[in-house]
Amino acid sequence: MRPSLEVLAAARRDLSDLVAIPSVSARGESLEKAACKVERLLSEAGFKTGQHSGDVGPFVVGEVGGGPFTLVIYNHYDVQPEDPIDLWSAQPFELTERVGRLYGRGSADDKGEFVSRLAGWRLFWSEHAGPLPFKIIWIVEGEEEIGSPSLMRFLEYRFPDTKADLCWWEFGEVDKSGRPIVLMGFKGILAVELQCRTAKADLHSSLGAIFDNPLWRLSAAVSSLRDASGRVLIEGFYDGVIAPDARSSRLAAWPPFALEDLQDETGAGRLLNGIDASTFYEHLNFEPCLNVNGFHGGYGGEGAKTVLPCFGHAKLDFRLAPGQHPVRIAELLRRQLDKNGFADIELKILDAEVLGVRSNPSHFGVELGARLLEKWFGRPTVIQPSSAASGLAHPFVHKFGATLFGAGLTHHGAMLHSPDENILIEHFENMIGFSADFFAELCERAVQVPRVKVDA
Repeated sequence: MRPSLEVLAAARRDLSDLVAIPSVSARGESLEKAACKVERLLSEAGFKTGQHSGDVGPFVVGEVGGGPFTLVIYNHYDVQPEDPIDLWSAQPFELTERVGRLYGRGSADDKGEFVSRLAGWRLFWSEHAGPLPFKIIWIVEGEEEIGSPSLMRFLEYRFPDTKADLCWWEFGEVDKSGRPIVLMGFKGILAVELQCRTAKADLHSSLGAIFDNPLWRLSAAVSSLRDASGRVLIEGFYDGVIAPDARSSRLAAWPPFALEDLQDETGAGRLLNGIDASTFYEHLNFEPCLNVNGFHGGYGGEGAKTVLPCFGHAKLDFRLAPGQHPVRIAELLRRQLDKNGFADIELKILDAEVLGVRSNPSHFGVELGARLLEKWFGRPTVIQPSSAASGLAHPFVHKFGATLFGAGLTHHGAMLHSPDENILIEHFENMIGFSADFFAELCERAVQVPRVKVDA
């Protein structure tokens, strides 16, 4: 369905209105106002709506239709803080257009995604005759940018027995060549801090001849956890990892971009042992990893200061594969530190909520979506078995039983979480057309296909 000028103008107004609401969850700002705007838009589009309290911001739910097939759509209306403001080319909470792009905080993440889907729905619904032959549950939350602290409790309360077939995730990507990328999964995450204290206060460095140094302790502890190939050395770490299905493995065997291009874009040259052009994409999709995010302690100012630090700390994160539970990995880490002689190092858990998920790309809804994306973007769709990053999708996959479908308009220059966040107008309009066609073809296909669980 080709969006008319009127449809495109209405979508632009809706996005402008939403961007103008500074719904920053980190500050708890304007969340109720944004939730009311989202609820009003869904209600006007024919959804039965309601709001439900969260720890920080309300959840908005819209429901329509009925039948054996259920589509869950997940978006969020909260945004990242706008700082630093002086690096924006225009006001961050004002939608502005420059050279084929729309700028503003939330224009991509995630208000632009929500509005493009809603505009596509309205286009489809205006031409659809009769009741919707499948069910849509649209969930829009206001806490995603602070880790969705109450999402799982909300789902347990509001949808205790709900089962779904497909979950259209909050975002998808368009690469720099214009190819749409469909994400089929995310890694889990465990974030921790290791702390070591060896004295009441910093000492003269001459005492390093007899007293241990907390930074040496931490560096030795951290280096004992991983080898030069990136393989994690914690006993039991890989137990329970769920292997990818056959089609996901085939997709990962044919990288959609070259390792050399990734190195050029990032400026990162040094590879882990064993990583080359034929293995990097498989590792990005499927392999867990351990990172040192920061190492702190002692003196870091100008010149020299001959000091023996009394305290140091290191921040680490684990990107986890499906089948690895963050809390269990934290227990194994504690055990490994003790076994290696580092019982004095304190372990503080910072984040252990997000589990890895990966869905089978053979689901008919994914194949349908990939075909329609190619139609609207004019380039072959790339189905990526898993993002290398993490996302709180596991309640929808594990609790609802839904297959994940991450399709959207976020491009690689969107400046997410940064000044001058933006979307390409062409991508915005393409996603409106795609969304309308997607809803229309689901009407024809959804009632014909029985629910089959194919996800990890």
